[in-house]
Amino acid sequence: MRHDLSNTHLLIGGIVLTLAVLAGQELLPTRKLELTAPGAVSNLFLQTSSDNQAAVQWIDAEHFRWKCHYTGFDKYQPCGLTFILSGDDPARGRDLGRFDTLEMDLRYKGPSSYIRLSIRNFDPRFSKLEDANSARMHSVNLRPRDIEKPVSIELSELTVPEWWIQQFNLSREYNRPGLQNATALTIDLPSDLTGQVHELELRSLVLNGEWISRDRVYLAILCGWLLGATLMVTRGWSQLRQSHNRQQREIDALTVRTSQLRIEQEKLRRLATIDELTGVLNRRGLEQSLEDFEAAAQGMTLVILDIDHFKHVNDRHGHDCGDEVLRRIAAVVAGNLRASDVFGRWGGEEFLIACQGTRIRDAARLAEKLRERVQQSNIDSAGGRVAVTASFGVALAPPGGSTADALKRADAALYRAKDAGRNRVEMDRTLQSEAPTTV
Repeated sequence: MRHDLSNTHLLIGGIVLTLAVLAGQELLPTRKLELTAPGAVSNLFLQTSSDNQAAVQWIDAEHFRWKCHYTGFDKYQPCGLTFILSGDDPARGRDLGRFDTLEMDLRYKGPSSYIRLSIRNFDPRFSKLEDANSARMHSVNLRPRDIEKPVSIELSELTVPEWWIQQFNLSREYNRPGLQNATALTIDLPSDLTGQVHELELRSLVLNGEWISRDRVYLAILCGWLLGATLMVTRGWSQLRQSHNRQQREIDALTVRTSQLRIEQEKLRRLATIDELTGVLNRRGLEQSLEDFEAAAQGMTLVILDIDHFKHVNDRHGHDCGDEVLRRIAAVVAGNLRASDVFGRWGGEEFLIACQGTRIRDAARLAEKLRERVQQSNIDSAGGRVAVTASFGVALAPPGGSTADALKRADAALYRAKDAGRNRVEMDRTLQSEAPTTV
């Protein structure tokens, strides 16, 4: 949540900053260069023929008014006003590439079809000081009706004239427009002036541009957003990595804790299924094993043994001796079983053995063997040696049969062994069929 709020604040800040930059771009004053202002240019002069200099004269130099009148035919009949944009170094002019438009207020009276505006750009790659015409020319022709009122000319309207390209025959890259080193700006009449009178008055000539171009502003905004996006992505990636590492540590800790819980759960499970006194399965553990055997549907034989006269042992020798008898009997029986057999304390002095897939007569022989081992296990107590015997009941739970029913029949067989004098083995009489296989 904090990360999302931080990103939202950064996004809002970026939007506000962008709007402020755009508004600042609009509110910045326009870059201006008024060429008709006193001292704006290093020099200016009227263009005229060297053979007939009187053909072009000032009417009012202070207000930039002049007239042209060629009475005879001259091969070259210039009639114009030139502003020198260079300083002491004639090869170093002004960078007009920073300007976009030129506002001109020019009054013209005469029969010329066009008034030409031209700018010379000195390019040291091919321009020569001794040849003023070698500076690349850019021009646009205006009709008299175009300048009936002040006109704004886009500098992009100025193009390199075809005659200049043909005259100097340069490579294409040299013929591309460019005003980065403008040395002269001229207003003249590009037509035959013989016998005509032309009057011109330049009231204002102002170059306009932006202090910072829109393209640069937009590029800066784009770069700013890209930088901001990069920082946000980097920051987000760093936070995501930190979060991932933190979560990984939590997962590792949880894995360790889960492992510990499994160990503890296994301990609890063992405690829940192991008889604390004898160390063998308790009734719950036996019931779970019987359920597994029944689910396997392979059949099993059940053997229930009960220690004879156990109450008498407790009453005569004490409960400590009784507990020792239980432990000893459990150890004797467990030591004579297979690993696949299940053995546990069914309750009190009763124990249960489950042999999966065993024939009932084999189980009866096992019970007889265990009866002999129990009878041979005399236990020492404070009151002397204690003779212990046990009675056994054996029943078969065939494949798919009920374990609960087999337990009842094994218990019934056990009671018959008790009634018949104890210390003996009795088989179930109601189901004498054998299990089909032996494991």
